[in-house]
Amino acid sequence: GLAWAGRAVAERAPAAGQRAERPARELYQALNSLRVDGKRVFSVRDISLRRDAVRISLAEGKLAFLAPLDGQVYGAAFTGRGRILAVPRDAVEKLSISRFLDTPLVDEPFSKAYFRFTDDTAAELERQLGQAGQAGQDGRAARAPEPDSDFAESWNPTVSNLNPVHSLRTLCDRLATSPLPYFYTMILGDHTGPFDLVVDDRRVEQVMLGRTQTSGGTRHYDLWASFARAEGPGKAPENVAAVSYRVETSIAANLSLEGHTELTLKALRDGERVISLELSRSLTLESLTGSDGQPLPYFQNEDLSRKQVVERGNDTFLVVLPTGTRVGQELRLVATYRGSVISDAGNGVYYVGARGDWYPHVAGPGNFARLDLSFKWPRKLTLVATGKKTEEKEDGEWRTGRWQSEVSVALAGFNLGEYASEQVEAGGVRIAVHANRQLERAILERLVPKDADTVRIAGMGWGHSGAANTAGAAPVPAMAPPNPAGALKLLARNVAESVHKMERWNGPFPYHQLEISPIPGSFAQGWPGLLYLSTMAFLPPEAERRAGVAQRDQDSFQELMPYHEVAHQWWGNVVTWSSYRDEWIEESLANYCALLYLEERKPGEHVLSPWLENYRNDLLGKIPEHERIYDDAGPLALGQRLDSSLIPDGFAHVIYPKGTWVMHMLRMMLRAPGSKDPDAGFAGLLRSLIEQHRESSLSTAEFQRAIERVMTPEMALEGGHSMEWFFDQWVRGTGIPRYAVQFTVKPQGDSFVVRGTLQQSAVAESFVARVPLYATGASGKPVFLGAVVTGGESTPFHFTARVKPKRIVIDPNETLLWREK
Repeated sequence: GLAWAGRAVAERAPAAGQRAERPARELYQALNSLRVDGKRVFSVRDISLRRDAVRISLAEGKLAFLAPLDGQVYGAAFTGRGRILAVPRDAVEKLSISRFLDTPLVDEPFSKAYFRFTDDTAAELERQLGQAGQAGQDGRAARAPEPDSDFAESWNPTVSNLNPVHSLRTLCDRLATSPLPYFYTMILGDHTGPFDLVVDDRRVEQVMLGRTQTSGGTRHYDLWASFARAEGPGKAPENVAAVSYRVETSIAANLSLEGHTELTLKALRDGERVISLELSRSLTLESLTGSDGQPLPYFQNEDLSRKQVVERGNDTFLVVLPTGTRVGQELRLVATYRGSVISDAGNGVYYVGARGDWYPHVAGPGNFARLDLSFKWPRKLTLVATGKKTEEKEDGEWRTGRWQSEVSVALAGFNLGEYASEQVEAGGVRIAVHANRQLERAILERLVPKDADTVRIAGMGWGHSGAANTAGAAPVPAMAPPNPAGALKLLARNVAESVHKMERWNGPFPYHQLEISPIPGSFAQGWPGLLYLSTMAFLPPEAERRAGVAQRDQDSFQELMPYHEVAHQWWGNVVTWSSYRDEWIEESLANYCALLYLEERKPGEHVLSPWLENYRNDLLGKIPEHERIYDDAGPLALGQRLDSSLIPDGFAHVIYPKGTWVMHMLRMMLRAPGSKDPDAGFAGLLRSLIEQHRESSLSTAEFQRAIERVMTPEMALEGGHSMEWFFDQWVRGTGIPRYAVQFTVKPQGDSFVVRGTLQQSAVAESFVARVPLYATGASGKPVFLGAVVTGGESTPFHFTARVKPKRIVIDPNETLLWREK
């Protein structure tokens, strides 16, 4: 017999719906207490596990299961010789792996592996152990499991440390009537050190490989690859969707916050008892009840995995429902919480640190819901918030107010301070700009140094990939600090004008009001009807110069940041991204719409051209301590994964410059020069996207299909009616082509025959582009010769010109992102 193999995995326990389940907290503790079963350690040889595009081979060594819980085995540990091979099907993921491992696949020998699972891994291992028990490859019978306490003790400290996060994930499946399989292994690679493999049907992209790395004293989670299983569940199986939130918030004189939120949710899956919500880690849940008023178990700030912290911050909490959900069922929860999410930047300047998680809500950008917000706060402060203010009154030393969303929104924000304010009207939209009466301490110290008469300060970067610097900046004398409120009227007028001008591209402004408030630092953020702008945007250029801000960053703060955030009212709030792979669309469109507004506001200054040139130079700039350029950091489709230990701010270095260029190239391809409205095609595309995806998400695939519906024949560079070539090269790929031209000119009657070749390099052989060529004659004015569709390293061309070309100019109107050879 093989009775020993059958005992490796205890008899299966009844399904969740059949057994009397332990209370959630007790189950969690029991799962945390699981340890390696040292009484049953197997000598293994040539065992393998296949999970989609990943194969794990255990060549030789020892393996033991974790002790069973209620007859179910949830993990195992291995020490010996093994190998993992992962070969993603997707080209983007191969490129991603190459960024970290210099090869497009993971092929790594290892000495240790820790497994956790809720799928059939235990039975699969048991079956292979049983087969090995009959006869090994060398003809010798494999030994039955034996006690080995040393093996167990070598593993149990690690198991104890790693268990909690897996306990929460196991709990989700344990309590569900239709569990979704989960498989995890931590591999100790011979060359890479420890890394993770996750295959989880509760993830949008079920397969994930990555590891934690430290760079510059900061821990990063480097996501090597993430992709859907070939036979995965398809669309992410979200448990619930948001319907509405009623949020009551009380802010004390010391700025601490107490909150009470009523959440109305709709169930999207049958049989789920655990749902995931978000709330700032700085706020402590004090109670959570269901619609019947009975308390519900919850898990907050407990043992999130490294990948969860990277993906969504350590702000997730889990709620355990008393019974399984039914599709379409309405769920009502009431949460109370308290903590400190409002910070004091000095001199009476305050800001909300938990900008998106100051109230409990369903995670994810596409969860639109109605909001009803009520606040109580100190009377001396002004408070602004998302939604239409329906009431505000004083009550002794306090103010109270209520804001209600006019439409469904994905998230809400608020801000407060001792503000000076200015209001203007713009086509039925009320624009209210608020500024602090004093500067926060950090900026004040830049302007008024304590121990010196002059100051040199590095600039702050925002919205572009060029590192802030003080190159060429001279010491500046200390002077009296400016009043940030002094810029209110001009900023209010400019924002009102931008709202009106952007309606041409995006359709009517989506809200009846827009509140603009300051936030310390060098960043900005947009909520529905509410903007946070860096204090720098409220300062005059002279003050920014005195603070040591480089000219490029001054331009960002003054010229781009406010209008980028205005554009986010459409792109990011009305339409949001479907997943992290699609966030580039909203960021790029917001940036490009801001530049189009600046171009229209200053028609004679050609504002767009220098910005495009700056962005080109940003992408071609060398990565510090690397030989590669920033464009090599990764494609737009990687989104936030561009931030890594290799390039900590890779997202900003790629998304803004390259995304802006992508939108510009699309606009140029859709443009109809000489028509009454040359940009009607691009404007129509944007407005149709807003209408079709209003209060919902937009994916890259949907964006591509929308372009294909309006594309011109000249855009079909590979035949058919497809823009696949463009998205493969510019969104899912990297590379900026180099071009050079060689030509000869021969007279032919009254004209000239121009023959030559367009040389293309620095990109793949298959890279295609439509490159416009112009000839310059004696007058020096460029005259269009024609466009060359590249095909490989050298593409011949043949044109006839009326004027003898002295020189051929490549793309003088900047329709294409390229560089000189």
